Parts: sequence; structure tokens; C-alpha cells
Amino acid sequence: MPDVSVVIPTTGRPSLTEAVLSARAQRGVSVHIVVVCDLAEVPQTVRELGEHIDEVVCTGGGRRGSYARNLGVAHAAPGSHVAFLDDDDAWLPEKLSLQLPVLERLVEAGVRPVVSSRILQRKAGAPPLPTPSPAALIPDGARPEDYLFRRRRPGVGRQTLPTSTLLTTHELATACRWDETLPRHQDWDWLIRAARLPGTRIVQIEEATAVYTVGSPGSISAGADWRTSWEWARRWEGVWRPETFADFVTAQTLRYALQARDGQGVREMLRVIRRTSPPSARNATLAVLGLLPRRTLERVAMRRSRVDTGTGGPA
Repeated sequence: MPDVSVVIPTTGRPSLTEAVLSARAQRGVSVHIVVVCDLAEVPQTVRELGEHIDEVVCTGGGRRGSYARNLGVAHAAPGSHVAFLDDDDAWLPEKLSLQLPVLERLVEAGVRPVVSSRILQRKAGAPPLPTPSPAALIPDGARPEDYLFRRRRPGVGRQTLPTSTLLTTHELATACRWDETLPRHQDWDWLIRAARLPGTRIVQIEEATAVYTVGSPGSISAGADWRTSWEWARRWEGVWRPETFADFVTAQTLRYALQARDGQGVREMLRVIRRTSPPSARNATLAVLGLLPRRTLERVAMRRSRVDTGTGGPA
């Protein structure tokens, strides 16, 4: 029996090759790789990887990432744990061998575990930064929304629990399905709901186990769609702590409205913040940075990180 089933949703992007090969190259852990094509037919990119993939499934097309991940979990090997990997990211060779013992110790202790890790960030087509992020790991017992959204650190060291780092049990992956109605914030939503199931514990190991791609072409998260983010946030109003809710609205939806130059959105989000709670200084700063193009901010943050670690090239 394989130790871990690896669920990789894809639309056939060329970057899938690196993702699949990095999963197949895991040391000391046997894997069952399930590639879920959000298409009507298997694309050529997937066909060329046939010998490295254990199972290929198609959604029929246009069903998005959450549907694809749920379908992948349904095709996981019996008795295996489940790990998620996006098709524009890649794993380091020791990824699962570092995380799996942590997960199994928690299972033996009667816990429903989600094991994450640090990452190495990169721009598409560029080498990764040498310094692992996030700078601070999620504290034991913390709610994921408090960790992710409160006093959010600007730049590449910000709090994060990326999808491509997540390892969990098949039981939890089945009990907490990904919300198929969401076009955005799918990973945050899954973590927040999973954390509320009895016995769930989210752990983030210190080592970097994955290479995370920032600003992939066509990425939904790169858009300035404040309305979609606000519709999702409204589900949690009155559930999250007021200061957490205000910080999310400030750093996410208000920032997106500013990026989109949408005056109505800016005014509406400011009204929400006023009736909820004053935002932290960090999140207010992030909102103001929405006046700058997202790609400019990403480029500056990545360049600054390289300079800070002594790996920067010519300006």
C-alpha cells in the first residue's frame, strides 16, 4: 500500500511536469499520484507523463480546483494519507519523509492532523529565494484565520499555509470536503472549516518542503476581484473575532478594491471596517499598497528578499 496519495489538479499547464516528477522523487515514502484534469479530455501534457502518474481523472471541464481536489481524494489509494500539490508548485525530495512522522504521531495521539510547512518562494521561471517563509509558524492551538489574517506581515515572510504543503489523513480529507462553490480562497476556507472539526490540529514544521510559485500566469489569486473576496468574508462575519474580520477586510478586500480603482468598493469596505474594529497598522499598510500594481509589489518583495539574503544580482 502507498503511504500517501498525492492529488494534483491541473488544466494541463507545462509546469505540471515539474510537479509530478517532484512527487515521484520523494525519498523514503511511497506515493500514489492522482492527476485530476479540469478538462473534458486528458491533455497532451498529462499523456506525456503517463509512466509517472498512477491515476488520471477528468472533471468534464470548468469545475475548478475544489471539485478537482474532492475528486482526487475520492480516487486516493485505500489506507493512504492525502497530500495536495498545485500544478505550478514543486516538492523538495524530503517533503513527505519530514511530514509523515509528525502526522502519524498525531494520529496515534487521537488527533485529526493537518501538517503544513515552510516554503521557498519563486517567480514563475526564476530560481527560488534561499530564505524559507513564513517568518513565523502558526502557534499551537491558534485558529488559522487569526494566524493568516491578523497583523499580516508585508512581503515574502507573511503568514501562509499553502495548499502544496498540506498533508492530512484520508479520514479528514473526506470529512471536510473542499467547497466547490468558491472561485477564490479555497485553501483558506478548507483550513478554517477543518480546524473547527472536533479533534483537528494544524501543525507547521520548521523545514521548507515545497517550492511555491508567486504570480503564476492565469492565477485567480492574482486578480483584484474584491466582490468575490467580500462574498466569502461575509460567511464568517460574526464567527471570526472582530479584529480578525476587520484585518481581513482591510488587507484583502479593501486592497483589491483599491487595485481595481473601484470607488464604490473602497467606500463599502471602509464602512464595514468602521462598524467592525480598527485594523492593525500592518494591515492598513497593506491596504494602502493596493494603490500600486500587484506585480510591482511582488517584484519588489522578491528583489528585496534576495538583497537581504545576499543573493541579489544587478538592479
